[in-house]
Amino acid sequence: MNEDVKPEGETGGDTETNEADSAGMGTAMLRPHRRKNDPNAWLVTFTDLIALMLTFFVMLFAMSNVKTDQWQSVTDSLQQRLSTLLDQPQASPTFKLDMPAADRTPGDDLDYVTEVLRAQLAEHEQLQRSVVRRESGRVFVSLPADMLFDSGEFELTDRAARAVFALGGMLRNFENRIEVAGHADPRQPQSRYPSNWELSLLRAQSVAAALGKAGYEAPVVARGYGDSQYGELPQNLSEGQRQALARRVDVVIGATAQEEQ
Repeated sequence: MNEDVKPEGETGGDTETNEADSAGMGTAMLRPHRRKNDPNAWLVTFTDLIALMLTFFVMLFAMSNVKTDQWQSVTDSLQQRLSTLLDQPQASPTFKLDMPAADRTPGDDLDYVTEVLRAQLAEHEQLQRSVVRRESGRVFVSLPADMLFDSGEFELTDRAARAVFALGGMLRNFENRIEVAGHADPRQPQSRYPSNWELSLLRAQSVAAALGKAGYEAPVVARGYGDSQYGELPQNLSEGQRQALARRVDVVIGATAQEEQ
């Protein structure tokens, strides 16, 4: 009989073991069961999509049935409201901020200018090589560079200065605006200038200054184009003629009158 009675310490240990087993079983029973991959799960998403599409088409159908009487009343009320707003006086600026258009006085007729210059230049010994042409509403008097300057230089020779002086006397008889444009050929300069642009600009400035000394009192704008307009030369010229005409100074006569100083 004494053998059936367990010691006090052993009895407590078995009790704890049994409670732990019971707790473990309870925990295992409360764990959620993992679902396996259901091959038909896509049907749920597909059903939701069909339901949304059905709702969308029902809304479209409901919106398509417009009640004409109610719609007409809405449009009439809007029309009345907008008409009252349009009838109200609108605020206007007290002064105009727009710049007035430039009012340019026309100069002498360009056909007349062209004919007079051609006749006068043909009678001048050195200016006979000049080419007078009318393009784009302007008259161009092209002076070959070798007629005006030494190679690689921008200062007029003595003979060229006298020729430009005579040209300035002719231009004083016209009221048109005048510009001077320097041009060059595509060959790079072998002188001290980094490019043809600097040389063409300096030559244009020299001719513009000479026209001022000749008595042309209106301001003359000088521009340098380098070889940028070489492709605009007439295609019926030979290569030698194109090269000679590329190195030139153009006196450009505009259609409007010169500005008063």
